[in-house]
Amino acid sequence: MKEAYQINKVYSIVLLLAGLFGFVTRYLEVGDWQFTALIPAFFGLILYFCTPGIRKENAAIGHVAALVTLLLVIMSLVMLSKGLFGDAEWGRKQWIFLLIIAGGIWSLRSQILYFKAQRRRKASQAKS
Repeated sequence: MKEAYQINKVYSIVLLLAGLFGFVTRYLEVGDWQFTALIPAFFGLILYFCTPGIRKENAAIGHVAALVTLLLVIMSLVMLSKGLFGDAEWGRKQWIFLLIIAGGIWSLRSQILYFKAQRRRKASQAKS
């Protein structure tokens, strides 16, 4: 899977599943509705709807997807560090944050490489 839109689509589906998993698991364990568990699902939905724009090489949508992914990675890093340094417990939340961070870095890397290749291709077309 080399194309940025494919990686974005997979990452958005992973985010949707992680958010729904956290939401349902919290309800089954504690019995209350923790709507903050749906934050990854919300970001996954945004990224999923950015996928067609990335596929069509729309630079604005590609940059929005990169910005949303970067914001999510930074938020997850902060929350992961708070959880680890606060009570030093490695639980379900920390695994979800780690999954979001790793997937986000993978997605951002593919988007950056894709943008660079796109710029090189446009520059070579302009020269000829």
